[in-house]
Amino acid sequence: VGKMAAFQIQNLLVAYKERFDKDNFIKNLLLDNLLLVDIYNRSKKLYIDVDARRCVCIIETKNEKDSVALETVRTLFSGNKKDFITAVDEKSIILVKELEEKQGYEDIEKIARTIVDMLNTEAMVKATVAYGTIVKEIKEVSRSYKEARMALDVGKIFFSTKNVIAYNNLGIGRLIY
Repeated sequence: VGKMAAFQIQNLLVAYKERFDKDNFIKNLLLDNLLLVDIYNRSKKLYIDVDARRCVCIIETKNEKDSVALETVRTLFSGNKKDFITAVDEKSIILVKELEEKQGYEDIEKIARTIVDMLNTEAMVKATVAYGTIVKEIKEVSRSYKEARMALDVGKIFFSTKNVIAYNNLGIGRLIY
C-alpha cells in the first residue's frame, strides 16, 4: 500500500510540475497543442506577458542533439528572463525572443547573425537561423514558429548559401513551397 501511495504522489507531482513548467508550456504553444483559454490561463499562472511582441527564431545545427550549441544559445540569452529557449526536435533550438516596442526586423537580423557567429566561434558549430514575423500576442507565437520553420525549409532550397533566413524575405519561394 505504501509503494502504491508513493507512486500516486510521484505521478501527481509530475502532473503539478507540468502545469507550472514554462519550458513545457512554450513547447506546447509552439506545436499548437493548447486551447486558446489554456494559453491565457497558463500564461497568467506562469507570469508570462500575453501582449508582448515576440518573434520565433529556429537555430538548426548540422549535428543532431548538439548540447554545446544549446548551452551556448542559453548563455547568450541568460540575462533576459523574458526570452525562452527550448528544443522541439533533435536538430533545432528554438528561441522565442520578446521584443521591445522600438525593435524591428533589423534587430532580429542582428540577433540571428550574433547567434550564428557565436555558435561558429565558441561552439565550433555551423548553424542556420530562420525567423518568422513579429507577433503581438502570445496566441500567435505558433504562427511565427511555423513561418520560421517554412523559412528554414525554403531557405535550404533557394538560399543554400545563406545562414540567416527571414520569412518575410522568402518572396516567390514561399509560394512555390
